[in-house]
Amino acid sequence: MNKKKALEKLQLMAEDSKDSLKKFLAKEILTYDEPLDFFALSKKFGMDTIYHYEYEDLSEQEIEEFYNTYSKEILQIQLENKVELPTDRDRSWFALEKTAEKISKDLDLER
Repeated sequence: MNKKKALEKLQLMAEDSKDSLKKFLAKEILTYDEPLDFFALSKKFGMDTIYHYEYEDLSEQEIEEFYNTYSKEILQIQLENKVELPTDRDRSWFALEKTAEKISKDLDLER
C-alpha cells in the first residue's frame, strides 16, 4: 500500500467509533512527525523504549488506567499468543506491540 493510502487507513482506524487498542494506538501513531516510521522503530527498539523516549516514563497510575480500560483486549491478546506475563505493565506493553504488528499488517507495510 502506498504511503498516502496507508496514512488514510491509519486515520480511519483512529476515528473508529469503537474504543479499542487499535484505535488508541492509531491515534498515538498519528502524533509522530513520520507516522509510518513508528512500525520499524517499535519492531527494532520495542514499544516501551519508544514511549520512554517520546513521553518520558509513564507513571504506574497511567499504566494502571490504561490496563483497566483495555484489560479485556490485553488478556485476549495474551491468550491468543499463549504467553503469561507477570505484571499488568508487561501485559500492556506486550499488547501494544502485538497491536502495532496487526496495524502494520493491515496497512500492508511489510512489503
